[in-house]
Amino acid sequence: MRRFLGILAWLGIMATVFAATTHTVQNGETFYQIAKARGTTPQALMKANPSVNPQRLHAGDILQLPSAKTTPPSPPSPKTEAPPPVKPTSTKPEWVKVKKGDTLAKISREQAVSIEDIRKWNSLKGDTLHPDDLLRLQPPKSTPQKITLPPSIPLPSPAPQLTFLSPVRAQIDSVRDHMREWEYIVVHHSGTSGGNASIFDAYHKERGMENGMAYHFVIGNGSDSGNGQIEVGNRWRRQIQGGHLASDSLNEIAIGICLVGDFTHHQPSPRQIDALTELVLHLRKISPSPRLKFRLHREINTKPTECPGKLFPSSKIHDVLD
Repeated sequence: MRRFLGILAWLGIMATVFAATTHTVQNGETFYQIAKARGTTPQALMKANPSVNPQRLHAGDILQLPSAKTTPPSPPSPKTEAPPPVKPTSTKPEWVKVKKGDTLAKISREQAVSIEDIRKWNSLKGDTLHPDDLLRLQPPKSTPQKITLPPSIPLPSPAPQLTFLSPVRAQIDSVRDHMREWEYIVVHHSGTSGGNASIFDAYHKERGMENGMAYHFVIGNGSDSGNGQIEVGNRWRRQIQGGHLASDSLNEIAIGICLVGDFTHHQPSPRQIDALTELVLHLRKISPSPRLKFRLHREINTKPTECPGKLFPSSKIHDVLD
């Protein structure tokens, strides 16, 4: 009997080791989510699974983890006690994408995060979720500004000093010799409580956008980048079409600017509005086009949308930028 119990314990260890060195794909999971949850990178996970197409994962697929150990432990001696099973460690992902049928209670249970924390970290007023929304599963990482910002630029006349544009002006102006003849500047909101250019780039690549982040510029809200911080996207540096509108022809002629935040529930910060004003006026200044027309996402998109949210100060912005 003692020998039989020892063998059973050894089999338990083997099952635990196998679970710790592999990952079984769940419905809706992506390479990026799995890598984050397992404390590794998408590149390392792809290298460990060369025969797997990261864009075509199926529920039930078994992935090898990069840190997997290939040598199993030896069976315990009949005269010794088997050691307790080793529990695999995992890192909680920072974000989760909402799937059809998901609820706050379901996500709270699956991710081991309280509903109250999910609401607080995502500034949720109610329980309504929408498929493909991003929900934060960890507290936002505040990025303080290294400079002391002046008071908000009063509308409708922005201050002459380009406080928000100055740190990235060289990046923006680097394309002046080969700048496309854009016709529109379109403003969006991210629909999330936080985020930055790097996060959106990874998210859009997960959705199959080979050129990454759909926008040309991102303006932070103080969560994952500075409040009013302008980030220059790869599409601007390369002067290629955006992916922010539901029309290929419009994407070819429209610059996309995304303000971080969900303006269905709250307004953009004054610093975000100041940064947007500076950026649009400067883009018009360096553009080879006679005049870049300013539009909200909902005013130009070929499909109905509320973006950039019902609380976005549309009339004030149009007073300044039209």
